[in-house]
Amino acid sequence: MIEREQQLDGGNVNPGVMRVGDTVRRYAGVSSPSVHALLRHLTDASYPAPCPLGFDEEGREVLTFVSGVCAHPAHLDVLQSDTAMRRVGRLIADYHRAQADFFPPADAIWRSEGRDPTGSEEVLAHNDLAPWNLILGPEQWVFIDWDLVAPGRRTWDLAWALHSFVGLWPDSTMSLEQTVRRIDAFCDGAEVDHSDRPHLLDIVVERTQQHAGMLRDGAKAGDAALTRLVEDGHAETWERGSRHVAANRDRWAAGLQE
Repeated sequence: MIEREQQLDGGNVNPGVMRVGDTVRRYAGVSSPSVHALLRHLTDASYPAPCPLGFDEEGREVLTFVSGVCAHPAHLDVLQSDTAMRRVGRLIADYHRAQADFFPPADAIWRSEGRDPTGSEEVLAHNDLAPWNLILGPEQWVFIDWDLVAPGRRTWDLAWALHSFVGLWPDSTMSLEQTVRRIDAFCDGAEVDHSDRPHLLDIVVERTQQHAGMLRDGAKAGDAALTRLVEDGHAETWERGSRHVAANRDRWAAGLQE
């Protein structure tokens, strides 16, 4: 029996993400075999992540379907507590531990979008740890969309997640105390030393600026997907977010040191 394909939400850069039974089918790229090697390692390490099942007759990558609901946009309320921030941070810290003894294939290829420009190989960063890639399952929370994995600083991965999960946006209604408490809770779970937390805010500014620049550069180069994102205001949104963090960095950092 031929199973019906169901299009899944998301896929700003990788459209056509389909569910077929208990699997997900996505367009494969040159980095897909390297990403699959990492995901197999995570499965062996009992870290919750999609498990790669190879490629189908159309050349699409096949992954296990992760049941649950995506946190963004309809279930962000689940992430509003300090307990949720600690849980997200701990899930990321667990990933960074799980990948520590992974040895990529000699011919490994990684994508460049969102990649740490320093050339660091401290960790294999997911590079898009955010609510739109977090599935809230009945028993586990699971990060999906691992296609942007690439070597980078641990703080590069954490900074993107901190900004997105805490919600460091100009339109935030959180008080100074609430913001600092949520940053602290995330960093507690992510095992970031207290002395390093102000510096992580600097990396947030760097990371969000880099992302906005990557979108604009890609659009200027004629990338259709990135052009659409820029036209839809994504670059401007990240630029505003970056300026907001830069403007409030010292106030938040002072609160983190109290």
